[in-house]
Amino acid sequence: MRIGGNVMTFGERIRTNRIKNNMSQKQLAELLNVTPQTISKWENDLSEPGFQMITDMTNIFHISHDELFIGETEILYKGSIYTATKDLRMKKYYDFFVGFLIFLSLAMIITTAYISTIEILTWHFTFGFGIFTMFWLFLLFMIARWRYIYLDSPNDLLDIYHDKVVIQKGDLTVQGNIIKRIDIKKYQFYTGIRVYENNGYLKILTTDNQMLVVRDIIDIEDLKKVIYKVKINNNKEETK
Repeated sequence: MRIGGNVMTFGERIRTNRIKNNMSQKQLAELLNVTPQTISKWENDLSEPGFQMITDMTNIFHISHDELFIGETEILYKGSIYTATKDLRMKKYYDFFVGFLIFLSLAMIITTAYISTIEILTWHFTFGFGIFTMFWLFLLFMIARWRYIYLDSPNDLLDIYHDKVVIQKGDLTVQGNIIKRIDIKKYQFYTGIRVYENNGYLKILTTDNQMLVVRDIIDIEDLKKVIYKVKINNNKEETK
C-alpha cells in the first residue's frame, strides 16, 4: 500500500486500519484507554505506541503484527518494541548466598587446618576434606561473580527493536543481520540462582562467533514471546 508513491509510515498504517474498521480516533482511544490526542500523535508520527499497545491494536483491527510493522520495502516501526528489565528481587538472594558461603568456606578452611594436625587421621582424610573445601570456595567465586555482574548492570537491561537488539550496558547495538542464534532460558543450577520461575537470561551468538549474555531478566516468558513475534533475523528462541 502506498500514498503518493511512498511507503506508508507507521502512523499512516494505524490510521488506515482505524478507518477500515469504521472507528473514530475517540473510539479507538477508548478501547486502548488512552486519549484521542495520543491516537492523533501516533497517526501523525509524532510519537509511537509501546509494544503492548501495538498488540492490543492488532487484536482490535484483526490483523497480524507484520501488517503494522512492515511496509512494502522497509520496516515502518522504528521504536523499541520491548524493554527487558533486571529482576530487582535477586539482590537479597545474591547477598545472602555470598554471605553464607563466605562463612561456610572460612569454617571449612579452619576445620581442614585443624584436621591436618590430628596425627591419628591419615593424609587421605585431610586431602579429601581439602577438596571439599575447594568446591565451596569455587561456588563462592561463581556466585560472587554473578552478584558483581548483577550490581554492575542497569535496571533496564536491553531493548528489542524489529531489526536489532540494544544492550544497555556499554550501549552495545547488535544488528539483526549478524545474529546467528538467540537463546532465552530460565536458570539451571549451573547457570544461576533460580529462586523464581519468571526470570532467566538471554544469550546471543553472532555470525563472528561472539557470545553476548544478559543475566537476571525478569518476565523471561514475555521476552520469549516478543522475540518470537518480531523474528529478528528469523531467529527462534530455544526454551528450557
